[in-house]
Amino acid sequence: MTTLRDAARWRAAATAALLVVAGAVMGVVADRLWMSPPDAQTTPLTAQAMVARLGLSSAEAAHVRALLDSLHVEVHAAVQQGPDSLRRAVRNAQQRIEAALPPDTRSEFHTWLQQQYRHMMDRTHDARIDHR
Repeated sequence: MTTLRDAARWRAAATAALLVVAGAVMGVVADRLWMSPPDAQTTPLTAQAMVARLGLSSAEAAHVRALLDSLHVEVHAAVQQGPDSLRRAVRNAQQRIEAALPPDTRSEFHTWLQQQYRHMMDRTHDARIDHR
């Protein structure tokens, strides 16, 4: 009689373990497919993505890329100096990029920047929640 009870306990324990594992797998699948936004919907923060979004000509794109290359050095130096310096450098960079763009693309540039900022903030928020 005890062997029958032991067998039933083992089957119950195995069933419970299987249910826990299945629940964990379903939770991960639901999180990845349903709750997390797909990365394919986000635009990468690259010069190429910006050029494509704004529909710049090849000459305009070359000018913007050269400007971005020169700004890279300035922003990198500002990072070393601290947050206030970085904020000024980013603001200056944004103004210089905007000035280099054709006037009819500046509104779209602002929209693209806002989308990138929101995406970055969402990812930062999600990372903070994951760490808790």
